[in-house]
Amino acid sequence: MWTRRQVLAQIGLAAAAVHTLDPHELCCVMPAHAQTADKDLFELKKVGDGVYAAIAAPRYKVNCNAAVIMTNDGVVVVDSHSKPSAARALYNEIQSITKQPIRKIINTHFHWDHWQGNEVYANANPGVEVVASERTKENLTRPDAGVGGVPYIEKQLAALPGEMAKLKADIQKETDPAKKANLESNLQQAEEFQKELQNMKPALPTRTVATTTTLREGGREIQLHVLGRAHTNGDLFIYLPKEKVVATGDALIDWMPFMNDGYPAEWPETLTELEKLGFDHIIPGHGEVRPKAQLAFFRGYFDEMKTKVGDQLAAKYEAGFSKYPLGRYRDRVGTNVEAVYQKVVKKA
Repeated sequence: MWTRRQVLAQIGLAAAAVHTLDPHELCCVMPAHAQTADKDLFELKKVGDGVYAAIAAPRYKVNCNAAVIMTNDGVVVVDSHSKPSAARALYNEIQSITKQPIRKIINTHFHWDHWQGNEVYANANPGVEVVASERTKENLTRPDAGVGGVPYIEKQLAALPGEMAKLKADIQKETDPAKKANLESNLQQAEEFQKELQNMKPALPTRTVATTTTLREGGREIQLHVLGRAHTNGDLFIYLPKEKVVATGDALIDWMPFMNDGYPAEWPETLTELEKLGFDHIIPGHGEVRPKAQLAFFRGYFDEMKTKVGDQLAAKYEAGFSKYPLGRYRDRVGTNVEAVYQKVVKKA
């Protein structure tokens, strides 16, 4: 366990770094040592009758989870990952279960790893609806929205040469065979990602919602809830009342939250509104399917971090938020404390 002085020193370093690092380095890039080479992109897990969670495997360029909802006449998919090849892999997996077309894509928010695969579903079915909140559609075309949207594609392309140069340098210096193999895998993924970004044809929302909306899709009720600002200003929550399942995007995830485009003062209130819905299972934006109890745990972090520093929270939150290579507690607690200061304390 670190001393208070060590934790505060790390918080100071992280607070300084948040102003100099490219935001996607904080949000969505896997550490170079992550195990990526031999894992599939997704694992499709049944959550309810005709409802699946596509749990994304760790990758250098991270993919989001997806919810896959079967109906009597088609399929609804929630979120489409960071690149067309990832969306294509999931589409093929869906087609191994059903030959029915993808009728709707729902984007929970505008971050790059949740929508850049939209074009695959649009190409497979030109009549597909791409659904998002009004704010998300606005953010997808704003140059200053944050770590997502059409303008962010160019920012990713601009950053990739530097990323790849660093990976090549790290490969040359690395002597451990296993670590070197992971670095080489990451470099290959970065090169492939660059090619996909260069050829990307963004498919933007064709339908927006501003308030809670109910879809009747082939005998299934799908509720779209706009509950307030949290991870972004346009978060959309997908609720299946009969199956008691909710898909949250990154407003609730199974690892340390990313706050750079978030609203930490309002996030707990939005989760409180979500908690009022009758569900048993959460398909989060990242990580494993979780029970409803995860909501209270996740919200507790926001509530308590306002008055306590990282080491005071570590005993309760570190293990739960350090299960994955990306977004470990110690990696992110400093930037989260800084984000709360900038967006809540300083603003006030």
